[in-house]
Amino acid sequence: MRQRANLGHWTQAGGALSAALRVALVVAVLATPAACVSPSSEQTDAPGNPSVEAFLARGITRSTGSDMRAGLADLRSAVRLEPEHTLARKSLAIALLRLGRFGEAEAEFTVGVGEERTLALSSGRLSSADLSDSTDADALLGLATSVQFQERAREAERLYRAYADLVGAMSKDAGRAYFRLHELATESGVEWLDAEAELAKALAVDPNIRSGMLLPAFTDPRTHPELEPYLRPIELSGSRADTTVEYDTLPLLSRWVAPADTSETLLALAEGKLQLEILVGADGFPDEVIPATPVTDEDVTPLTSAVGAWRFTPARAAGEDAPAWILFGEADDGDSDDQEPGDQEPGDQEPGDQEPGDQESDDQKPGDQEPDDQEPGDQEPGDQKPGDQKPGDQEPGDQEPGDQKPGDQKPDAR
Repeated sequence: MRQRANLGHWTQAGGALSAALRVALVVAVLATPAACVSPSSEQTDAPGNPSVEAFLARGITRSTGSDMRAGLADLRSAVRLEPEHTLARKSLAIALLRLGRFGEAEAEFTVGVGEERTLALSSGRLSSADLSDSTDADALLGLATSVQFQERAREAERLYRAYADLVGAMSKDAGRAYFRLHELATESGVEWLDAEAELAKALAVDPNIRSGMLLPAFTDPRTHPELEPYLRPIELSGSRADTTVEYDTLPLLSRWVAPADTSETLLALAEGKLQLEILVGADGFPDEVIPATPVTDEDVTPLTSAVGAWRFTPARAAGEDAPAWILFGEADDGDSDDQEPGDQEPGDQEPGDQEPGDQESDDQKPGDQEPDDQEPGDQEPGDQKPGDQKPGDQEPGDQEPGDQKPGDQKPDAR
């Protein structure tokens, strides 16, 4: 079986992005060739020190996948490298919130909103009407949620009101604040909040609102030209890889530099339409580059030179850095806009998704029953007593699995 790097689910060669958006991304990248390189001079050739863009792309991808804690570590590294990087800090705050680390999340969201503005809003000294359009609405929502889960009801209520006013009191987004206020009133029992009135307001602006929509979402990294190259798929080269080596991890791109040339071949390289076979050394340098997508002989040298500026986090085998032949990128088959069935859009959350701090999807508590397990005495398929309900029949008012009625309370995330 061909092993594949763990960033592949973001890399449907642009996924559902339109062709026009992909062109805009390429133009933006080529206009700023240093955009994908961290400003740190210490990272010039050190493959073990990925750029802030590499850490950010990995962090968002892992946090929206099945490795939230590894994603958190990546996002922390991105913020350490560049503390003023707005997207990195916001992504870190969202990851902390989803892991239930509410105090840490509050601190990061506070930086995004502004410390003085946060203090003024939560204390009631600043009206939401005084907020500027530059205020990050998602950061404000995350801040309010972090405060709510720390049981500071009055502060949370003021922040949710400010968020609703910022996004528009009658907008669907405002429904998220009203629904949270409904939950806040129900859970805390405070007399100055009317739970039913807040629920009615939430349903008025968004009749389909559900608990899984209430958290701020991660930004889709594919929409950021400086992050897109780090999302391109990497797998072992079937024709050149050493099959006797069992790799623990595959190489990951740690520094990408846009090609300076604007030839057709290098434009295709910048856009991610060329597939390459690359021998990544144990030091993270690309030792050999062979185009898997046909190119002209005169393009081989500039192509090899362009890729030579890249750096990788090397593969690991038997606990040590190891060389590995990889396939980098996807061949352009003309279907890059198609999205495979079942693929989830970045930031989408299915109904019934966990509240912050809930048990992760692959964790199972002792005694939990697997889907196919059957307790002794359970009825075998086909054994139906007279008068029993037929499969598919549903009594009036029965609830479908996963459905949640508006106003139902999620299990306490705390």
